[in-house]
Amino acid sequence: MTLEFENLTQRIDAMAQSVAEREDKRKDLTDELLVVMERYAEDWTAVDKALAMAQNLADPKLYRAARPFNHNAPLNAQINPPAPPQKATLVATDGSQIMPDRHAAHLYFLINIGSIVYHHGESHAPRPFSIPELHYPADDREMARFIMGSSEVSIARDLREIGTLADTAWNLRGGDHPLLAILDQRLLYWPIGGTEAAPNDDVVAWLRSMTKLHDSGALLAGYIDRPMTTAVVTLLRSLTGVGDPKFDWKSLGKQGAGGGLNDIALFRRLLEPGQRSKAFVNVSPPNERFAEHDPANEVCFFYFHPGRGIARVDIPRWVAEDDEAIAAVHALLHDQCQILGDYPYVIARADEMAVVGRQDNENLNFLIDVAMQRHGVASRLTAKQGSKGLARGGKTRHRGI
Repeated sequence: MTLEFENLTQRIDAMAQSVAEREDKRKDLTDELLVVMERYAEDWTAVDKALAMAQNLADPKLYRAARPFNHNAPLNAQINPPAPPQKATLVATDGSQIMPDRHAAHLYFLINIGSIVYHHGESHAPRPFSIPELHYPADDREMARFIMGSSEVSIARDLREIGTLADTAWNLRGGDHPLLAILDQRLLYWPIGGTEAAPNDDVVAWLRSMTKLHDSGALLAGYIDRPMTTAVVTLLRSLTGVGDPKFDWKSLGKQGAGGGLNDIALFRRLLEPGQRSKAFVNVSPPNERFAEHDPANEVCFFYFHPGRGIARVDIPRWVAEDDEAIAAVHALLHDQCQILGDYPYVIARADEMAVVGRQDNENLNFLIDVAMQRHGVASRLTAKQGSKGLARGGKTRHRGI
C-alpha cells in the first residue's frame, strides 16, 4: 500500500502555518538578543557576573552555557578567514555501521571507518581508505549483548573514528607544515546514560585519543553541521537576568526555554560567508571532567559560516589558546568549503568511504552465508524477516483457494 497523501494535506498545511508563526517569534527574539550582544560586546565584568550568577542559581542538571575564551575580540565579532597556509596536511574520519539484527540469519555487527589524507598546496593526490571491522558473539553468553547492544555499537564506532584519526595523525607527525585532524562530530564526547561525576571507560578512551592527537602535533577540530546547541543564547539570557528579580534562572538550559531559540539563529544573522565568531569555552560538567583529565583537552568552539547555514567547530584548548593555530583551522576549513560550496571536502570524502550501502550489506550477507555453508551451518531468517522480504519485494503470500 502506498501513502495516501490526500489524507495528509490539511495536516501539512497546518504544519507549515505553525512553522511560519514560530519563525516570526524567533525573529523578534533574535533581534532582542542581538541588541544584548551589542550592548555587552566588550563588557567583560558584566559577562563574568552573569556567568557567576547563573552557575549559582541555575539547575546544574540542565545548565549549559558559553564563556568567552579570551577578551581579544567582542562577543559579536565577525572574523574574516585568513589566507590558508601554503602547505598543510588534512586528515578526516567518519564511520558507519550495520547494527545487529536478531531477525537476520546470523548475528553480527559491522563498523566501517572511512578516512582521507589530503595534501593542501601540494600535487599529491588525496589518499582515501576505509577500515571495516566485523564483530560477532564469541559464545552464547554474548548473544544477548549483541541483540540489545545498539548503543554499544554506536559508541564503538565513535571510538574507532577518533582512534583512527589519532593513529593516522601520529603516523604523519613531524612534518614542517600544519597537520589538521577533523572529526565529523562534537569533541565533547559523553555518551547518554553515563554519570557526570567521572568519565567512564569510553570517555577515557576518547580522551586518550585526543591526547595522542595533541602529542602528534596535530590541530584538532570537530565539525558539526546544523548544530542545535543554545550555549551563547544561554549566556545572553543570563546577561538579561542580572538585575531582573523576576528572571527565571532555573529555566536556563531547559529545552524550549527562551522561545526555543538556538545559537544558529544568532550567527546566521551575524556572520557573512567565510566568517567565524570568537572562540568560547563550553560551560558544562562534562567539560569540567575533560579539563580535570587533561587541561589541554578542555573543549572550546566557534561558529562558522561555510557558505550556507551555520556550523559549529569544536576545538580543544591547545588550539584555542594559539592564535596561529585557530587561524589555520578557520582558513583550511574555509578553503575546503570552497571545493564543494558549503561543506568541507575531506569530511564528505570520509563519509563516502565510510558509508555501507544496501548492495554492500547484501554482498556481505552472501559471503557470510557461503562461509556458514562451508562449515555446515544453516542460514535461517525469522518469519518476520522473511515476510518483509516478500512484501517489500512486490510479492504476496498465496492465501489458498
